[in-house]
Amino acid sequence: MAILITTAMVTMQVLLSQQSISANVINTAGMQRMLSQKAALLLGNEYIKEQQHKFVNEQAFLETLEMMRANHAFLLEKNAQGYVHLSPELERLYFQEPLALEAQLKSYLIMLLDSHRLALSDQLSIEKLEQVNARSQQILVVLDKAVTLHEEFANEKVAKIQNAELLIWLLGLIILAIEVRWIFYPMEISIRDKINHLQRMRQESNRLKHSKGEFLARASHEMRTPLQAILGYLHLYQETKKQSHLDIVNRSAQQLHVLLSSIDDYNALSEQKNIKLETKVARLSDTLDLPISLHEGVARNKQLQFQAEVGDELKQVVECDHNRVAWLVGELLGNAIKFTEHGEVSILAFGVFGAHEQANLVCEISDTGPGMTGIKSNDDETKNYQGMQLGLARARLLISMMGGQLVFSECKPRGTKVRLELPIKLTLQNNTAQHREGATQKVLLVEDNLLNARIVISMLEKLRLSVVHTINGQEAINALQSEEFSLVIMDLNMPIMDGFLAIKLIRQSLGLELPILVLTANTSEQSIARVYELGASTHLFKPVDFTALQEKVEALLIPTALSE
Repeated sequence: MAILITTAMVTMQVLLSQQSISANVINTAGMQRMLSQKAALLLGNEYIKEQQHKFVNEQAFLETLEMMRANHAFLLEKNAQGYVHLSPELERLYFQEPLALEAQLKSYLIMLLDSHRLALSDQLSIEKLEQVNARSQQILVVLDKAVTLHEEFANEKVAKIQNAELLIWLLGLIILAIEVRWIFYPMEISIRDKINHLQRMRQESNRLKHSKGEFLARASHEMRTPLQAILGYLHLYQETKKQSHLDIVNRSAQQLHVLLSSIDDYNALSEQKNIKLETKVARLSDTLDLPISLHEGVARNKQLQFQAEVGDELKQVVECDHNRVAWLVGELLGNAIKFTEHGEVSILAFGVFGAHEQANLVCEISDTGPGMTGIKSNDDETKNYQGMQLGLARARLLISMMGGQLVFSECKPRGTKVRLELPIKLTLQNNTAQHREGATQKVLLVEDNLLNARIVISMLEKLRLSVVHTINGQEAINALQSEEFSLVIMDLNMPIMDGFLAIKLIRQSLGLELPILVLTANTSEQSIARVYELGASTHLFKPVDFTALQEKVEALLIPTALSE
C-alpha cells in the first residue's frame, strides 16, 4: 500500500507536470499564429507611414522574428527518442509535403527579412507587401492546424496518465480487498479466538481456584480423621499398653502418609506435571491390608456386607509404588461404599505371575449400588460425600503411568464391577545379614529436627550401622574432614548451611565419592533435580518407613562393602 500510495503521488505529479508542459506547448503554438500576423502588420504600418530610410517599429519587428525562431526551435526540440513535443501527425505536418510547415516558416522568415531590407532602402512596394500578406494567410491556416494537433497530442498524454492513475486506483482497491479477505479478516478471527481463549482461561482459572479451595478444605478434614485416631489411640496405649492400639496408630499414620502423597499428586495434576513413582520393596498383602481394614469399618457402619479375599501369592515381596497402589485400591473401595446404600461390597485380589520376575496384581471390586449410569445422573449429590474427591482423574493418570488398566462394567441386576490390573516385579530379598554381622559401617546423618533424627537413627541402628548426627551442613563438612564415613544421609532445608551447598562442597571442595542419600520433605521437582546435578546418589521423601530406608541404604552400602 505504501508503494501504491507513492506511485499514485508520483503519477499525480507527472500528470500535473505534463499538463503544465502541454499548456506551454499549446500556448507557444498559438503564439506562432499571432507572431506571423504581427510581423505582416508591422510591415504594412511602415509602408503606410512612408518615412524614407527609416523603420519606426524596427525593434518590435526584429523581436517578433526572433521570437518566432525561438518558438519554432522549442516546438521542434529533440531527445534520444525523437521530437519531444511532436506527435506522428505533427511530424508529417512539419516535414512532409504538401504542407511542410517547417519549410514554409523558414521561407516566410526569409521573406520578412527581405521586406525589412527593402523597407529600409525605401524600395518596399505594394506588390511585395501583398505577397507577404498572402503568405501570412497561407501559413496562418497551417499554424491553426498545428495548434489543433498539439492540443490533441496533449490530450492523449493526459488520457494515458489518467488511465495509469485509474489502474493504480483499481490495483489499490484489489489489494485492499485482498488484505480484508486474507489479512484483516483472519486477524479479526485470530483476535476474537484469542479473546475467547483468554475468557475460557479466566473461567478455568476461577474454576480451579474454587476447586482448589474446596480441595484444601476436604484435605484438612480428611487428614484430621487419621490424626485424631493417632492422638486418641496413643493416649489409650499410654493407659492400657495394648498392642492393638499401636496397630491402629500405625495404620492411621500410613493412611495419613497416603493422603499426603495424594496432595502431592494433586499439585502435579494442577500444574500439568508428570508424577514420579516411588517404587519400594514390600509385601502386597501388607499394602492391601491398609485400605481393606480401613474401609471394612466404614462398610460395617453403613450396615453393608463386606467381603475381602486376598490370594496367598500376594504375600511375596514385590517391587512397585506401594503407597499409590494402596491409594488406588482405597479410592475404588471408597467409591464403592460411598455409592452403595444397601447390599454388599466385595474385593478379590490375586496375582497373575509370568516369566522373569514379571507379574500382575489384579483387584476386582464389586458393589450393589446404582451403577455407573445412576452415579452420573446424580453428579450434584456427590458433592456432599466425604473424601478428597480427586477421583478418577488421578486414578487414571497413575494407572497409565504404572502401565496398568482400569475397566468398569455393570453388574446384574444392579451395581458396578471395577477391575484393576497393575504390573509388579517380583524381588528376591537380599541376604545382607552376613555382611552386617561382619563389619559395622559408619553413617553421617545431617538433620536439624531432633525428633526426625531420633527416628532415623533408631532405624539405622536396627541395620547395625554406626550413626554420627550433625544438625547442619557446616557441621557435616567438619565431620567429613576429620572422620571417614560409608554413607551420608542429608536433609536439605537447614540453618547455617543447607543441604544443597553441603552436597556441592562434599563433591567439589572435599572431592569425596561416598554415596549421598537425600532424605527430605521438600517434594519440589526443581529441588530434587538440583541435588542430582550437585552429586546426590538417590533420595527419599519424609516420612520414610523402615523398609524403604533399608532398601536404599543396602543398595548404597553393599556395593561399597563388596568393593572393599
